[in-house]
Amino acid sequence: MIFGTFTVTDDVVITHRDSYLLNSLTVVSVRRPILIPSLMVGLSGVAFGLAFSDLLFISEVAATGIIASGAIFLGIQLGQLKLVSRDLKNTELSSAVWGQYHDLQHHRHAIVEGVRNSKKHALNSPIADAELSS
Repeated sequence: MIFGTFTVTDDVVITHRDSYLLNSLTVVSVRRPILIPSLMVGLSGVAFGLAFSDLLFISEVAATGIIASGAIFLGIQLGQLKLVSRDLKNTELSSAVWGQYHDLQHHRHAIVEGVRNSKKHALNSPIADAELSS
């Protein structure tokens, strides 16, 4: 599941906000930016539930466990795909796409393959050959 739209063509990555030329991309990364905060919330909930389990009703212990496990699950599953271009140096880089970490990893591999093909095509083009020979 990906929030927004995402398409990889032969030479362009099109997201719901921006379009990136594949030959100008320098870094394609997928991160889990809320993993640490969600682990802190989840583990704090577990610790609270264990510390006060003798004072809490069963429904309160269950609610604490559900919230803690939900926070941990969300932190593990949610990912952010960032595309960094040399054209965007010294600017604030925003994330391209949010979604399920596993799906974003597959898209990252497709983008990296597209970048490789784009740079290989640019090196083999007649224009590049003419520029190198002059």
